[in-house]
Amino acid sequence: MKKIILTLIGLIVACVNVFSESNPIAQSNYKIHNVSNSQSPNWASNAIDGDTTTYWALGGNPKIPAYVEIDLGKNYDIDGFSILPETTSNNNKPLNYKFYLSTNGTDWGSLVKFGLMRWNSNDDLGKKEFFFKAITARYAKIVFEDGTPLNNNIHTSEIVIYESTKAATGQANQFITFGIPDKYTIKDTFTLTAVASSGLPITYNVVSGPASVANGVVTLTGTGKVKIQAKQAGNTDYYSISTTRSFKVWELSDYEPVVTTRLTDNFPIEMPSLMAYPIYMNGTIEYPNLLSIVSMTVEIDGLSYEAQFHNSGYFYFLWTPSSYGSHTIDITAYSSNGNSSEKLTRKVTVTNTTSTQNVTTLDSINITLGGTNSRKYYGTYSMPQHVGAYNNIIANLTIECPATAFGCDRWDRLAYIDIKAPNGNWIQIIRYITPYGVACNHSIALTDYASLLQGEFEFRVFIDTWGDGGWLVSLDFDFDKGSPKYNYSMVDEIWDAAYDFGTPKNKQPVEKIDYTFPINTQKSKLKLSTTGHGWGGNNSQHAAEFYRANHFIFIDGTKAFTQNLWNRCDPNPDKCSPQAGKWKFSRAGWCPGAISPPNNYKLTPYTQSGTVELEYRFDPTYTDYCHPKNPNCVSGVTCKNCNDDYKAWYSVDAHVVNYGHAPLLYQDVAVDIVDNTVSYGVSVYPNPVQDQFRIKIENIEGESRVSIYTINGVGVKTYYFNSKDELNNYQFNVSSLSKGTYFISVTNKAGSGYKKLILY
Repeated sequence: MKKIILTLIGLIVACVNVFSESNPIAQSNYKIHNVSNSQSPNWASNAIDGDTTTYWALGGNPKIPAYVEIDLGKNYDIDGFSILPETTSNNNKPLNYKFYLSTNGTDWGSLVKFGLMRWNSNDDLGKKEFFFKAITARYAKIVFEDGTPLNNNIHTSEIVIYESTKAATGQANQFITFGIPDKYTIKDTFTLTAVASSGLPITYNVVSGPASVANGVVTLTGTGKVKIQAKQAGNTDYYSISTTRSFKVWELSDYEPVVTTRLTDNFPIEMPSLMAYPIYMNGTIEYPNLLSIVSMTVEIDGLSYEAQFHNSGYFYFLWTPSSYGSHTIDITAYSSNGNSSEKLTRKVTVTNTTSTQNVTTLDSINITLGGTNSRKYYGTYSMPQHVGAYNNIIANLTIECPATAFGCDRWDRLAYIDIKAPNGNWIQIIRYITPYGVACNHSIALTDYASLLQGEFEFRVFIDTWGDGGWLVSLDFDFDKGSPKYNYSMVDEIWDAAYDFGTPKNKQPVEKIDYTFPINTQKSKLKLSTTGHGWGGNNSQHAAEFYRANHFIFIDGTKAFTQNLWNRCDPNPDKCSPQAGKWKFSRAGWCPGAISPPNNYKLTPYTQSGTVELEYRFDPTYTDYCHPKNPNCVSGVTCKNCNDDYKAWYSVDAHVVNYGHAPLLYQDVAVDIVDNTVSYGVSVYPNPVQDQFRIKIENIEGESRVSIYTINGVGVKTYYFNSKDELNNYQFNVSSLSKGTYFISVTNKAGSGYKKLILY
């Protein structure tokens, strides 16, 4: 296993001399001496006109770096300057800068000040001031090296130069380059390496924290935060300077690993004959970027064995019991700091006696927006452990109405139940659409997931509920005694995401996957769950929910299977009727109040190839010209509303299930693991809102979708963004919506968040 050590070495340059005894030089004395680029009508002169409603905008290509030189009219003893960004927008603020002074506007000499302009948030439009010790000059030059989005086209409202109340001495300012990485043991001493731009010697002292310093050598005396000052006393040529740097000290030898396993002693291991049983294990330790789990041992009845590390992130041991009966199994994890975990003990009985049984997991779990389980639920459960003991596994799903004033949610909602695989990936076992406000019972065969449905593992339930009601979810399993054709199986996830349908410039958004069949595979199938969502007058033929489409699976570039995505809903396939609403209409891959069973396709003929390219192609005949991602869509012109939320999209989840007579191990997933545990802190301002608002969101990377729903969960608008900055900088206009309460949903591959919005 690779040992990962992350070393943080940052060279931070500082000149910390802040003066309050400074006066702004009147801008009426300023003239633009030179400028790199300006953009009409936002000339550089707007940055020195005293009018905060005008600004200097860059023009030309490239825009960055950019500079402006200002003639102050005469010499001043200058000790600072300030920058005010454009005050009407939170875009386009400067970041890294350099500042020079000159007596003649030609010879700029050495750098006076440089660094990073720190903005508290995108909405920070305040003036930034920067000070140093006085230097006599007539000309000032500011260089912008980069800026915030969009396009680095920096907008500067005002530049002000400050005069010192203390006369310049003829000395120059100097800088200290000084960085201290965090330390991970108190046992080592280290030498400080700060450097003054003047080349003069530096002295140090400890301001606070468990450390001492002598002749630049630091001795650590404990853990915690340490602050050290670096000082250069100056001379006749340079002003003095001092700065401080803080770092943290850990003692990594104090941290111990923790081991977990899917093996449980709540159930015996059932096998008709003694054969290999995979014991899956995981180890964790604090500061995983600094420490790692390097090995695990499995001790069985006093005999110790080395567990194998799998490159998808877990450890395993293929155990063939020596006999039926009781066995004691101790598991220990070892970490890169030399520590070991406490032994995790399981007392397991191995038996050749198998009985048909029913096992309860979820039991009346209440999933309600804003409740304890707000749209999501996580829980850990145990199930039978077995090899070759059961030939049929049936899941029984019960959906009931909470005993509240609102009861069941009145609308059909997308829902799913996932379980966590040994490699940490969440794998969907049930795709479900809730009924219109009534309770129902359902069942589905899940024998293909036998390798996952055993031992101790996590369940995850999600219901996309937005209304006043909710759902009580219960789930139990029937294990039918019998001899399966293959003793071993495993499941690989191929696709798990939402994809837009019919976007003009990207009609085939599903990623191609190079899939390698695991060793020992003798039979294989593809299980493809696809449900179509979104409809309305702004997407032709009410796609994707009410559009009958043919999709295709290509293998190695050749069409292998056709998926006719259409479900007849009357009668309801799960006998969940009567319902309110439009439950009787046929739909794309689902029905209200029914489990959506996956389509199954045989892959066994392809297993001899070893690796194949899997491609899922949507119906190529459909185009949604009113989609927000269509650059030619113009609301009120080409389409009524390009941001209508009922856009065509598919929820796609696909698995390859492999079978064999020898153990099959879980391998690297073909797609990024979708954890969905990240909770986005969504802020909306102003809120309540009259017509326009902005969103501020953290913890999000990459593409995202923002949707606005009514209190009943009816989508009214949708927006797509390529980045967090693009989302945070967008001005939402909801003047066309009626007054009332709405929900804003922000989602992407890593998680989701929501916020209530009130229009008045």
